[in-house]
Amino acid sequence: MVEVPTIKLFEQAICNRYYADQSVHLRLTALDIDEGLCKIPPIQDELANLTGLKFTFDALPGLLTALYYGSIADRLGRRLVLALCCAGTLCSFLWILFICYADTNLPVKLVWLSSIFLCVGGSQRVAKGMNFTIIADTVDKSHRTRYMYLLAGIPHLTTLVAPPLSGLLMLIRIWLPFAVAIGALALGLLIIVFMPESLRHLSSSPKSPLLGAADTLTGTDSGEGTITPPEQLPRGIHNRLPGPGPENKEWWRDIIVLIQMPGLPFCYLLFFLKPLAMISKAFVYQYASYNFQWGLSQTTWLRFSQAGGSSLATIVVLPLLSSVLNRRGLHAQMLDLNVIRVSLLVAATGFVLLQLSYHSWMLLLALFICGMSEGEEPALQGLATSLIDHAYHARLFTSVAVVEILAKLIGGPMMGKLFSIGHAKSSGICFSVSAIILFVLMVIACVQRIKR
Repeated sequence: MVEVPTIKLFEQAICNRYYADQSVHLRLTALDIDEGLCKIPPIQDELANLTGLKFTFDALPGLLTALYYGSIADRLGRRLVLALCCAGTLCSFLWILFICYADTNLPVKLVWLSSIFLCVGGSQRVAKGMNFTIIADTVDKSHRTRYMYLLAGIPHLTTLVAPPLSGLLMLIRIWLPFAVAIGALALGLLIIVFMPESLRHLSSSPKSPLLGAADTLTGTDSGEGTITPPEQLPRGIHNRLPGPGPENKEWWRDIIVLIQMPGLPFCYLLFFLKPLAMISKAFVYQYASYNFQWGLSQTTWLRFSQAGGSSLATIVVLPLLSSVLNRRGLHAQMLDLNVIRVSLLVAATGFVLLQLSYHSWMLLLALFICGMSEGEEPALQGLATSLIDHAYHARLFTSVAVVEILAKLIGGPMMGKLFSIGHAKSSGICFSVSAIILFVLMVIACVQRIKR
């Protein structure tokens, strides 16, 4: 709902201050300046820098607090963390509106301070991790990925409604999409109050994270079809990972130990590099606005195209495919691994097409293809949770949140700099870099094998 309006708001604020400094207009507000005047390199360069660093600063609160909120979730429940995330996001939106509508003497870069409010709850990435933790807490691993597909698909399904609604509201007043988002957050807080707590489903703490999860991954073909019992895992690994009780707060050490679990290094590699590659999608709206001379309010339909592909993949195709193949006896981990491979290839293809998009229909098709790759994340989460015992799911997802946030810290400014190179038509180096990363990940996924 607010992704494109936020970019539009930033552009208006930058444009208003730019022309005020140039004394081209006398005391204009953002609404008085024609959007076409903002499509010049100085303003677009500053917008790309502002957006890229905003990604980085938004990632910092989650990086610094995700493990802490993970421990809070294990001790006090998942609902508390979800409620705090909603409150922090709400305050962040209000700060952005205040700065962008403030006097032009205030630098627009003060919007970066909105990231401070995300320390309350640890940002939306922590909330997302809590949602998947609830699924992992309550659903058997043979059906878990199917529900994760549906959970991952719900935001994409709402995106089918949000972009056209957001575009219409932006034509009236730029702040109206934010008003709707704030109302949705308030409704979310009310739902959380009445939501049952999933933490009570965890009845015991096993001594080993691999009890009940003996299947592992290997990077070679040798040993496929064999059993890897817990006693043959790396020496002393069970003793180094204590139970997830309230007294255990050494979460950073737990990440190091979890990375040593068979199969999890591959999962963590994808958790890091896939989000880093996908960050370049955030610049598609600015790319289309600059290259095709669209108003930013028109670019909301690009999100609609991407959401269509994402919804089709995560709500229709993959859940049905998972259900049919499970009934035919296909191992759940093998299904997850194959979905990861195909999704990475589809994503790489989508980014190649983005780079080659000389016409608007090619851009829409490329984003639809990129959306069809969104099944990779729930499949990877299902695969990772199947490799360890259920009592360790909370620390797994909070550690994954940290890894993905690190990817944003690196990828935000990197993709922003790559995008700002050129400013000629058909420029979009960041999309080519993303395609290369995704293709390499696909090759790595293809050499992985399930050991059972």
